[in-house]
Amino acid sequence: MLATNAQKVVEPNDTAKLEFYRLIGEGYKAMQDGRTSTISEVREKLNKRRQERG
Repeated sequence: MLATNAQKVVEPNDTAKLEFYRLIGEGYKAMQDGRTSTISEVREKLNKRRQERG
């Protein structure tokens, strides 16, 4: 008998989708304004948000 691992497709919840689209919008606005951020600045910002959410 052959056993297989079933993979479950995980759908992001509405909060995660909203956060994702908000970040995309923020990036788009920054590009239009000519603002730039370093990779480390973006990482710090994301880590702060993750810590705030718990």
